Amino acid sequence: MINLTFSTGNPQKFAHAHEVCDSYGIKLTQNSLEIDEIQEEDAIKIVMDKANKAYEILLKPVVVSDDSWMIMGLNGFPGPYMKSVDKWFTAEDFIRLTESLEDRRVFLVGYLAYKDEKNTKVFHQKREGYLLNEIRGKEGPANQQVMSMLGDNGLSISEVYASEQSHSEREVAKIWHDFAKWYADFRK
Repeated sequence: MINLTFSTGNPQKFAHAHEVCDSYGIKLTQNSLEIDEIQEEDAIKIVMDKANKAYEILLKPVVVSDDSWMIMGLNGFPGPYMKSVDKWFTAEDFIRLTESLEDRRVFLVGYLAYKDEKNTKVFHQKREGYLLNEIRGKEGPANQQVMSMLGDNGLSISEVYASEQSHSEREVAKIWHDFAKWYADFRK
């Protein structure tokens, strides 16, 4: 088994990553570092900064993640600021803000960054979804109760997380499969 640290405080993200990495012979451990994120509209700069800071603290190979949410009817808002917006908005606030939008598409761009002493590598995955007209589910942040991703059979993200579906089989796990394949070959 290859050991690697995933720096995240998000148990859902860790569950996805752990299940996928385990199938590639990578033993992922979680470290919930409190890293001050830079305020930046470029999500790649954010995830690379997080990876550099996590490596500087842990002094061992680490992988970090970050997401950028673009609501197309709101000109791509909130982008990499969704974590902050979710602290302010309730699911009801999202419904009120978006109820009159004609373009209800949402894009979730997930980023992973690996960092060790000599290397930095960034992976990304773009998924499409849409805004719902009603709140569905109670799990997770407010935005996840009012959005559905293509391929999730019309369920809200919240409802998908509450289901018993394997994390490694979901479309969101694709980025972790890409990373794990690369990392397993890289470590040979």
